[in-house]
Amino acid sequence: MGKPDAREIPDSTVEEMVRSVEPDREVRTVTPAERGFCTVYRIGVSGTGDETTRERYLKASPDGQAWSIPMESRIQTVLESRSSIPVPEVIGAVDDHEALPTPFYLMRALPGEELAYERVCRLEDDTLGRLARETGEYLGELHSIPIPAVDRFGNVRHDGPELAGGRPDGDPTTLAVGNPRETWPAFLREYTEQELERHTDSRFSALTPELNRWIESGIEALDGPFEPVLGRNDHGLHNLLVDPETGEITAMLDWGYTLAVPAAFDVEFAVYLYSGAFLAGLPDVPDRRPLVREAMLSGYRTTAPDRAEAVSTPEPLYEAIAMVRIMNDFDHLDFPDGAEATVMDRIRTDARALLDGELD
Repeated sequence: MGKPDAREIPDSTVEEMVRSVEPDREVRTVTPAERGFCTVYRIGVSGTGDETTRERYLKASPDGQAWSIPMESRIQTVLESRSSIPVPEVIGAVDDHEALPTPFYLMRALPGEELAYERVCRLEDDTLGRLARETGEYLGELHSIPIPAVDRFGNVRHDGPELAGGRPDGDPTTLAVGNPRETWPAFLREYTEQELERHTDSRFSALTPELNRWIESGIEALDGPFEPVLGRNDHGLHNLLVDPETGEITAMLDWGYTLAVPAAFDVEFAVYLYSGAFLAGLPDVPDRRPLVREAMLSGYRTTAPDRAEAVSTPEPLYEAIAMVRIMNDFDHLDFPDGAEATVMDRIRTDARALLDGELD
């Protein structure tokens, strides 16, 4: 199913949506926010007789379909109550309503700056190292949260009572795995088939047949056992708020693509995407996979020491799948004029080296 364009919601309706969650708040400002395909508004509110404006974010379905929005509101409250992962506090969620555009949820704003996906390649080594180390710490926490229903592999879903404006209670039993697969190779095969189908329409489609064969061989060679954990999956600088000077992560946003996967898959994805290796074809942009891997594992060991060994060995198969994701989304990246061809050549070279077994 293709992703829809975010629908525009009239300010008066946005005000009603906010009041359904915070009836005592007065809406002062409503500003559309550019965040993916969901409908997101930045909202200034104040209390009765209080001139202080507080910032909220409203996240709503782009078309009336669920798009994991109910799950996302629940998982954020689970993370808030059971970890130190910085996620926006969910004030309330509305899963269904006879008049308002649902589902949606309202959350408090957190400090920090949004940075473009591509900015990762321009962070200083110390800043990137801190970001990677903190990411490792938070992934270690995420992978260690016990979720009773996450006992197989697949997309994490909401499985609990509907809300009509109340705050999710942070109960991990409200999370489940939709259409679960008993084995990791079975789910990974389905996952990669979808990504490779997209790849046939990408600018890198000449590589699709060989990638298909190579990845299938890699899946067949996987050697378990595999334990499912909550995996963030949707890594990237664009899904963080950070202090751009220090690299401190002030918020981890957008949890709608959370999967039940082995921890190593999640870590390998994060290493590749946060290293900016796919942008190494740009002038003066180094391949910093070693720096990011070392820093991320350092952080991971502090919060999940018992899992650290399982994520410490690089898995070329998982890196290849992360690389496919970048190729599929290449047209959404922003490059300096005239740099696209150089970046594409570098990604092809990296992919070829991986296929030929030349990368460590």
